[in-house]
Amino acid sequence: MHWGRLSDRIGRRPVIMTGLLGLTLSMISFGISKSLIGLIVSRAMAGALNGNTGVLKTIIAEITDETNIAKAYSYMPIVWFVGVTFA
Repeated sequence: MHWGRLSDRIGRRPVIMTGLLGLTLSMISFGISKSLIGLIVSRAMAGALNGNTGVLKTIIAEITDETNIAKAYSYMPIVWFVGVTFA
């Protein structure tokens, strides 16, 4: 919820970029962590800094209309799984 309110104030792009940067840093810290506490902190950081799903759904709702919003939302999981497969 707080990421959505922030994106209304400062814009969608800075919030998405912050989420991606936070996710990148948390995954790097997860990979170089040497203790259980480090792993837990890095995963908590990933959860706290990545609010991109809600912001992306808002962007989709803004750029579509009633005739194609269902189709646009149905593409989101497909894009997610393609990204997971290639990454």
